[in-house]
Amino acid sequence: MITPHSTKARTLIIDDSPTSIQVMARALAPEFITEFALSGPEALARLHGDDLPNLILLDLVMPTMDGYEVLHRIKEDLRTHQIPVIVITANNDLESEPRALLAGAADFIHKPVNPHVLRLRVGLHILLREREEALCRMNDEIRQLAFYDPLTGLPNRRLLLDRLAQPCRRQDFGALMFIDLDDFKATNDTLGHAAGDLLLQEVARRLTAGVRRSDSVARLGGDEFVVVLENLGRPLEVAAAQARLVGGKLLAALREPYHLLDGEHAGSASIGVVLFEPEQVSAQDLLEGADSAMYRAKAAGRNTLRFFDQALEAAFAADGT
Repeated sequence: MITPHSTKARTLIIDDSPTSIQVMARALAPEFITEFALSGPEALARLHGDDLPNLILLDLVMPTMDGYEVLHRIKEDLRTHQIPVIVITANNDLESEPRALLAGAADFIHKPVNPHVLRLRVGLHILLREREEALCRMNDEIRQLAFYDPLTGLPNRRLLLDRLAQPCRRQDFGALMFIDLDDFKATNDTLGHAAGDLLLQEVARRLTAGVRRSDSVARLGGDEFVVVLENLGRPLEVAAAQARLVGGKLLAALREPYHLLDGEHAGSASIGVVLFEPEQVSAQDLLEGADSAMYRAKAAGRNTLRFFDQALEAAFAADGT
């Protein structure tokens, strides 16, 4: 007997014949939990609930709404389209089976049903669905490990570079910020790695909260983070002013006290910024430029921001901003 390995699976029988429902329910007991609906509208109303069945057994010939329409509704609904549907019908014409399969049915059984065959096919389709779901979960986990930082949940270097290399959808200047925490090693060494991990997680949260949904935040590793700001406007000076404004807000957020294992701790960061044109993007050049600017921010006393374009920096300094 082929049955799922988890708790008892639930089947929904949609048939206007109480006798047919009774025959199928008896065939599936006790391996499966069976529920029933006597019409298409009743079944669709049941499927609007949260507790969805693992599999549906569907009659084709019913009043009010036939099985083809019910099948179409099930398969067009994102909540239910992946539930396997086995069509069970007394129709013996040549068109019913291919029509049902093309509409999304997983299987087709003629009435009167053989109870043993019914149990086998129901168990097989539920098992196949469980394995498909397990494979999807495994793929999601692999993607999470490959493209996201396990500590903070942020995109990692690989995903950041991939996003920067995507076909350009930008209209205006953008900015890449390279952010390095000040004295993080000393904090980590003094308070321990558990406290250091908490601090990094809080930094990730503050950076994400400080930018728009259209922007990106990534962790490169250690205490190094990157923020990519999109569509900052034109000309260059306007974009630079916008980047400086966001950078100032991020610096202020990162200066707020951190509540770690043994109380409050102070922190700060240094930020390097490089602006880029919509069509310009060598991701490695951007990272290197922003990294270089970040080191100048460190040299300037930390807890500050510097542009890779030193002419822009000089212009801001001349304006007293």
